Amino acid sequence: MNPMDDELKKSLANGPLIRNGFSEKLKKRIEDRLEQKHNNTRKSMLVFGCVSTMLIAASIFFMVDGVPSVGHDEIVVHQREMTAFETEAALPTTKDQSVYGVRSAVLVGLREDHPTAGSSPAHSTYRTLLLAPEGGKLRTAAEGDGILMPYKMGFVRIAPDSQLNAANEESHTLQVMAAADRVLPQVQAYPSNTKSLKVAEKLLFAGNRYVALSQSIRQLDQGKPSVYEYAWVKEVDELTSSKINSTGIIRPLQDPHTTLKRLYGESIQPSLKLLNTRAPQNPGPRTSSTEQEDDNGESWTIVRKNGEWTPQVASYTERAADNGYEYQLKPLSYRLPESVVSYDLLPLSWEEIRKLQPNAKDAFASPNKEIVGVISNDSINMYPYDGKLIPKPLLTIKLASDESIVMLQWAVNEPYIEQWKQKGKLLLGEN
Repeated sequence: MNPMDDELKKSLANGPLIRNGFSEKLKKRIEDRLEQKHNNTRKSMLVFGCVSTMLIAASIFFMVDGVPSVGHDEIVVHQREMTAFETEAALPTTKDQSVYGVRSAVLVGLREDHPTAGSSPAHSTYRTLLLAPEGGKLRTAAEGDGILMPYKMGFVRIAPDSQLNAANEESHTLQVMAAADRVLPQVQAYPSNTKSLKVAEKLLFAGNRYVALSQSIRQLDQGKPSVYEYAWVKEVDELTSSKINSTGIIRPLQDPHTTLKRLYGESIQPSLKLLNTRAPQNPGPRTSSTEQEDDNGESWTIVRKNGEWTPQVASYTERAADNGYEYQLKPLSYRLPESVVSYDLLPLSWEEIRKLQPNAKDAFASPNKEIVGVISNDSINMYPYDGKLIPKPLLTIKLASDESIVMLQWAVNEPYIEQWKQKGKLLLGEN
């Protein structure tokens, strides 16, 4: 070791530095040593690194009032910094809700499925929640029965309606009614004491101008009971003009509905051919011994999968047990057009969602990417989102055990949020 290096080391090891850290004598020796090594670049860099380290160590001594061990002091300082950082990251946010500035309102449509109980057949009921900012907080601003759906320049209400045919057979079909400027009367149908429904329709999706529904039809074929299952997508106007159960003859294929070909054009037909989908038939005697190929996408539906609405096509087969019909859903590699779903994107991955809520089964987010709803079996938790999910719910909504989402419709920014709040309270009733 160079004698000057050895002397510098001894000078720096003499205990805590005081006042300005270095004496003029020590400073002069360091400068002389640096000047001596100026022509040797590699050695100069090594000395500079050593001196820089010693300067930092000396500064630490000065700032912590002379802790006697350099190595110990560095460890203590870094440990304190890391502990503070980790503690801040681990603690849940304590910000007031108003800090997050929610600028969205959402109409959430929910369907609850009720199993067969005694003489009451399986059926479904519906409710709509309006979640909106009020008083700087996200709240349930309105809630009511049925599905309140934004449609064109206003709102419509969708709910099951009970009908009796000439044979006194009960049916529950989905009906559409215009929403007026008042709380809508209770229209949800609840089955009477009957063992089964002639026709039972269940809402699967509602959005923009479309609805998706499942349909069960029961009838006697040659004296034997048969059940026919169907899936349809319809425009609201098509649902309004439905003739199902208005007469004793039920022909669901002739009832107005929207095909995949009409929605996507002829470009979807090759995909349907590859899936080898089988077309549905009306209830009753078969028009052919085998199901025909369906390259128009006559029967399809819209389902929730991985936090988004996705189309699935139905392929039909005869059920051997009762000569009825059932379908199998097949996924399509197509995104739904904006005419069906205006906004349906998550700003984060499922891995991030499940880190916060391991039992999450669905999720949705606002167009402004400021709130994310995470759905589990028994609740919807609305979390703030600011580049990441903030682990403190702004609002929690309790769900029944067999309740699921059928509609998510957003209003963004003013004056639309306030308009929805006023309309929602009028049409649904204040929560």
